Amino acid sequence: MGTSLKNRIILLCVGLVLLTSMASLVSFWWSTSHFNERRVQQDIKVAQNVYQQYLKAKERLLVTAATVLTADFGFKQAVATRDADTISSVLFNHSQRIDADLMLLLDVRGKLISANQTDIVLPDDSRELMKDLLANGERSTFVVISGKLYQAIILPIKAPRTIAFSIVGFAIDEKVALELKELTGMEMSFIGHGSGLKASSITEHPAEQDLLGYIHGQRINRWFKEHPVFISAEVPLAALSNNPISVVLSADLSRHYHEFDQLVLTIIFLSCGTILIGFITSGILANNLTTPLQQLTVMAKQFAQGNYLASLTETRPSKEICELVDAFHEMGEDIQTREKQIRFQARHDNLTGFYNRSAALDLLSKHLSASQQFYLVAIDIKGLRHINDKLGPRVGDSCIQAVAERMKTATESLNGFNARLGGDEFLTVLAAKPDSTKQACVSQLLQSLTSSYTIQGLDITLRFSVGVVCYPAQAQTPDDLIRRALIAVDTAAQTGEEIYYYQDGEDEEHLERLQIIDELKQALVADDGQLFMTYQPKLNLINQQIDKVESLIRWKRTNGDWVSPELFIDLAEQSGLIVELTQWVVATVVKQVSNWLSEGLTMKAAINVSAQDIADDGFLPHLKQVLLDNNVPAQLITVELTERDMIENEAKGIAVLKALKALGVMISLDDYGVGQTSLGRLKMLPIDELKLDKVFILKLDESHQDQCIVHSTITLGHQLGFCVVAEGVENQPSLTLLQDMQCDYAQGYHLSRPLTATDFSDWLGRYHEVG
Repeated sequence: MGTSLKNRIILLCVGLVLLTSMASLVSFWWSTSHFNERRVQQDIKVAQNVYQQYLKAKERLLVTAATVLTADFGFKQAVATRDADTISSVLFNHSQRIDADLMLLLDVRGKLISANQTDIVLPDDSRELMKDLLANGERSTFVVISGKLYQAIILPIKAPRTIAFSIVGFAIDEKVALELKELTGMEMSFIGHGSGLKASSITEHPAEQDLLGYIHGQRINRWFKEHPVFISAEVPLAALSNNPISVVLSADLSRHYHEFDQLVLTIIFLSCGTILIGFITSGILANNLTTPLQQLTVMAKQFAQGNYLASLTETRPSKEICELVDAFHEMGEDIQTREKQIRFQARHDNLTGFYNRSAALDLLSKHLSASQQFYLVAIDIKGLRHINDKLGPRVGDSCIQAVAERMKTATESLNGFNARLGGDEFLTVLAAKPDSTKQACVSQLLQSLTSSYTIQGLDITLRFSVGVVCYPAQAQTPDDLIRRALIAVDTAAQTGEEIYYYQDGEDEEHLERLQIIDELKQALVADDGQLFMTYQPKLNLINQQIDKVESLIRWKRTNGDWVSPELFIDLAEQSGLIVELTQWVVATVVKQVSNWLSEGLTMKAAINVSAQDIADDGFLPHLKQVLLDNNVPAQLITVELTERDMIENEAKGIAVLKALKALGVMISLDDYGVGQTSLGRLKMLPIDELKLDKVFILKLDESHQDQCIVHSTITLGHQLGFCVVAEGVENQPSLTLLQDMQCDYAQGYHLSRPLTATDFSDWLGRYHEVG
């Protein structure tokens, strides 16, 4: 089951809000992180400039103080005379004046003369220290003296030659680091790499731990990941080569992390709030959308049940919903219209507007009443197919419509109705009148129909076959009424009568014929011996040998009753079953010829075929395949067909016969003399044999006319190159006459009735013994 539209809308809205929030959060995270990183780097650069300016200011102060000190005449005199008290007093006072932490007076050999501190201890090689200081000129240098870091400067005292050197310096300690921290906002650390000296504003680090290791090792857990607390930059300072000094600027990121995390949490809370609001608003929106749709679904279901007056109960529908509801109502009206058309078309004929067969059955059920007598009249238009072929289907349709109009006019005053059963068949129900017979009612209807018609400017006279059944005397149910009316109209068409009144018992005969057709189908499928072939010998009058037989089908039903071949073959032709029946006959006969060949008997067999067989495209391929499967030469098979079959299917029949002759099959024209075959057509037919109809042979010995006809036909056949067969030989005198007339073959009960294959073999043996 699919997700509902309401849920889809909510998921879409919430998903969009969530996606937007996540994108905003990721974008904020990325941009803020990069911004903070750039800002920290910028702050480090600013801090670097600040501490450099700070140290330069200290350096200028040192230069000024040292210059003033070395230029003081009294101080020079005291240095020259080595007045210790004066020197000490000057150094002390001067250090107090500029707040210097270091004031030293060295002789030219680097030995300490005086200092402002009592615990000053110079390195053993103070001369080297003095040289390094002098190498920087009037620039300050960072030195470590007595375990303390100083920013110091050295200047010579001249009188006029250099008599001593003055070193002035400021201590670089935690106080300075804290002062720089206040100025820069960065943690400041001074580290002497050679001496291990350190001065830092980071007061919480353990004294025994390396300061740089401590700074780099500080980590903080946030968002399930460790991050560094400090970002540091180490810058070397101007110092003595044996003890390099660096300043480390460390930006504490804890505050940035805290602010950033607060912002992230704020965005998360805002996103959650937005999602919640989106969920609520999308739910309201989805509800506003889906509620009318659900009601439209209910409307659609009501429409499906035929309630096209259903309406929407939504109090404030949107414009689009209103348009959709209007479309639904328009659709309902269109459906109603189409349903009426479909219902009408389902019960009426499109061409005439009359009821169709199924509707006629329903109406008959409603009209049938024991107290009312009806005449059910079936009407068939004769020659309508000929009109369609010659004048076109439009004229034919116009004829049908004109007939329908007259039927409608003729039956308007009667309590009945009209129906078209299909094609050219109509059905009319006429109410019986007390003062009129059924013959009068039907004749009046037929008279109105047979008057001349003017169709598309043409005067056309139509003829009709009419079948009549009386209710309730001759049928009581609608099915029986219609079936018996159609039986009556078929009888009228076959007998050529205009009106035929149904006779009791004809329906049972019709049903019996239908039952025979059904049983014939089953017999063909089952092939259980009900159908079997018999073979009637043909005597070769030239050599007095039996070398041909005619194959004749017989049917004995399971109940023991025999069915006449003329009856079930005719029914097979009418029902379209003749093709299957002929295929069964061909297969059975060819197989029997094959069996005779295997027994050493070469016997030609004739098979009767119909017009439908000749017209069937599968007849020739089936015959070829059966001959091939049974290894039977085509010359042993003769195909017999009547003049009627040739006349009805002349063009296609000739083509098929030529193909059969090319295969090697013999062609025989059966029942010759009683049909309509002219001598011109006889010359065109690709036949090998003429078979004289038995009407000329049965009393040949008694009728001079028959003798003349038979003799002339035999002579004509021989002159045309045909073999002539006479069937219906019933006595020896007739057989003797045929011999005298030089007829080729004779066939009839005088020789033998049709025999089964087993009986034929026995008969043939006896015949040869007698011969």
